[in-house]
Amino acid sequence: MKHLLLTVTIAASAFAAPAMAFSVDMSSLTPVLTFPAPAPEPVTQGAGGVDAQ
Repeated sequence: MKHLLLTVTIAASAFAAPAMAFSVDMSSLTPVLTFPAPAPEPVTQGAGGVDAQ
């Protein structure tokens, strides 16, 4: 009886797998990523800028 139940379970899952795969909405599994705008470069005037020594 145990072998019969195992065979029926495996056969049912093999036949149901394609139908279950097409019914899953994959768009809700991962969120849409949005990125912020990059920070502006620092503004300097003359030779006394950021890299002045």
